[in-house]
Amino acid sequence: MRKTGIRRMLARLGVALLAATGLVLTGPNAAQASTVVDIPAPTPGGVSMTMKFYGAVVPQPYTPDPDAAYNEPNTCQLYFRQFDPSSGCGGFKLGTVLHNVREQPGYKAGLAGTGYFDAYADTDRTFGCLRPDGSFDHSTSFVVHQDQRRLSPVYVEGGAANLVQRLRDYPDAEYGPNWFVNFTPIVDVDCPAGMTPTQYGLKVSNLRISIDDPEIFGTTTWAYPGPFYA
Repeated sequence: MRKTGIRRMLARLGVALLAATGLVLTGPNAAQASTVVDIPAPTPGGVSMTMKFYGAVVPQPYTPDPDAAYNEPNTCQLYFRQFDPSSGCGGFKLGTVLHNVREQPGYKAGLAGTGYFDAYADTDRTFGCLRPDGSFDHSTSFVVHQDQRRLSPVYVEGGAANLVQRLRDYPDAEYGPNWFVNFTPIVDVDCPAGMTPTQYGLKVSNLRISIDDPEIFGTTTWAYPGPFYA
């Protein structure tokens, strides 16, 4: 048995976020198709949500290079205000659209909103080894789990004031905050000689988006158990 895992420390990891596509691509590290769900308003007459899971990157094979620049193969780094998971470490995106905001008393009263949206989710990444023929050896699989990981917000979109201003500027459209995850820890995958480390799959569950905003949204949490798979 030889070690083919990656053990180098992460270096120079940049910030990242989100931009949408619903296309199914083929090949290593392909982005996955989107999944859309509707979440009812937590209270009668409140704000409901449409949630979109999309843009997932599952590195196959899993050979991240923490020293690679953002535009090189197998990188874990992102360019300034780039909102996509990296090809080396992988990740996913989460988008939302909020409904019925304009009917809230605070919005009608002309208030701006002072709160900030936060998003959390449980993540499970399955790793293991590919045989020389490209098939996955399930006897080598293991799961890296994280409870209620905080998602990274797309720049400027996390604030209620920004969202409310957009709704006032564009009265015929609906908006919501967006997030992304670019997994940064390098996972060691120990494979027998001739096999290749890979990420077999991604599971995202127990999603929770919350805000504490006394002007428009109140103290509100939208929850969706999931799971989403990629």
